[in-house]
Amino acid sequence: MTNKSKAAPRWGGLVFFEKSFLAFSAKSVTFAVTMKKIFRILLITIVLLVVAVLYIKSKVHLVYLHDRPYQAERVITSEIVVDQKIETTMRYAMSETANRLEFAAKNDIANGKANCVGYARLAADICNDVFKQNNIKAKAKPVVGHYYVGSINIHDIVLKYITDDKTKNFWKDHDYVQILDLSNNVIGSFDPSVYDLTGFDFTE
Repeated sequence: MTNKSKAAPRWGGLVFFEKSFLAFSAKSVTFAVTMKKIFRILLITIVLLVVAVLYIKSKVHLVYLHDRPYQAERVITSEIVVDQKIETTMRYAMSETANRLEFAAKNDIANGKANCVGYARLAADICNDVFKQNNIKAKAKPVVGHYYVGSINIHDIVLKYITDDKTKNFWKDHDYVQILDLSNNVIGSFDPSVYDLTGFDFTE
């Protein structure tokens, strides 16, 4: 009688599946670790950028150079009621100016386009209308100045390293709005064009 050897169990498919599963699991773990590292780096980068922006913003300030020739015009037809705080009117003027204008190289306020000169002029008009309607003892005017970060004049850097002869007049200074009391003492200032372009509320 001939003895027939038993067929070996067919474990090959199971072994292959197990190896494939382990390889997939290892890749998944590696991918998860990599994504976690990338997320951590992105989070740290975002936090550092936010801190840098806030730090720079805290150091940014405007330095007055001279007045801009200006004659106030009435621009509000409906009644605007605000409290007596100067900051309330400044923020209203910034928001309303941003709603009415978009930034352009040349002033065309009637058609909703302006550069910093036009923004400051319209914002001053809005402030003066609100002051008059609410009997607030203050007045606004557009003025010319320079932006500084700490002691660094931003305009000097831009003129020296970035602009050319065609654009230097555009960058040589910047218009913003000063608020004065009835004795002509400066009691506040704000920049409506930078607010519209960046969302940063540069009020002083």
